[in-house]
Formats: sequence, C-alpha cells, structure tokens
Amino acid sequence: EFLFVRFINQGARVGQRAEHERRAETQGAGMRLLLRFLGRCLFAFLFISSGLSKLQGFYDNSSKLVSMLQPRITQAIEKTMMTLHLDLDKPEVTPAIATYALYAILFLELVGGVSFMFFPRAGSGLLSLYLVLVTPVMHDFYNHRPGSPAYTAEMVHFLKNVALLGATFFVMGERKTQTKKKIKSQ
Repeated sequence: EFLFVRFINQGARVGQRAEHERRAETQGAGMRLLLRFLGRCLFAFLFISSGLSKLQGFYDNSSKLVSMLQPRITQAIEKTMMTLHLDLDKPEVTPAIATYALYAILFLELVGGVSFMFFPRAGSGLLSLYLVLVTPVMHDFYNHRPGSPAYTAEMVHFLKNVALLGATFFVMGERKTQTKKKIKSQ
C-alpha cells in the first residue's frame, strides 16, 4: 500500500510539473508574438517615415523631386542598356513618367511598410520590389569616383538597402508559425 501511495504522489508531481511547463510555454509564446510584432513595427517604421517624408516633399515641391528622379532614371536605363549590350533607341524619360515612377515608389514604400506590420509576407514582397527598383537608381555609387565622399556615401546607402532587402527575403522565406494555434487550443 505504501508503494501505491508513493506512486500516486509521484504521478501527481509529474502532472503538476507538466502543467507548469505548459503554462510557461504558453506565456513564452505570447511574449515571442509580442516581440515579433514589435520588431515588425520598428522595421516598418523606417519605410513609413521615409515614405511620409517623400510625400510631404512631393506636396511641398513636386517638381524638385521629379527633376531629381528624372535624370537618375535616364542614367539607370542607359547603364542597363550599355551593360546588356542592347542596341536600341534610348527611351525618353519625361517629367510625367518620372511623376508616375514617384507615385509607384510612394505606394510601394507606404503600403509595403504598413502591410509589413500585419501581413509580413505580403509586406515583404512589396518592400522587396521597392528596394530592387529604387536602390540601384537612387544610390548610384557606380557613377562616382572610388574613394570620393559621394562614392562612399552612396555605397553605404546602397549596402544598407541590400541588407534590408535580405531581411525582407528572410521574412518571405519564413514558414508560417503555429504559435497562434497552440495558444488558442490551450
């Protein structure tokens, strides 16, 4: 009889320990979800604040932004055509085309940033597209003399955007987590 009582008590302790571990895991899962959301908000803040700043500049003086963007798009097209050895007529980038490009950039940056917080994979796709389109055009280190301050500044911004692009690829490649289902089932 003594062994039977001891066996029952030991079983109860194992059950209590398992319950304690389950509660700790649930609390840890909640904390992980909170930290992941906070991290997404901080990452998205970079794009949202930059997009809002561009939007403010666009409303204040749209011709300045368009006149800055227009030659860079032209230069990027020329470099691409030369690199790919395309013997085509150079397309003319009008102010209207540069304005539409600016609208697309603002859309990708703002909508991508906001959606990244709540729909990480979709937001990552939009932000990836934004980074792939904008980085080589706006951070043209290759048009400056190596070692010059302009070269260094553009190279730093270019590499920063490449790192951000890597982070968006990381999020897009992440599997969906089962954490929410585990918490709801318990």
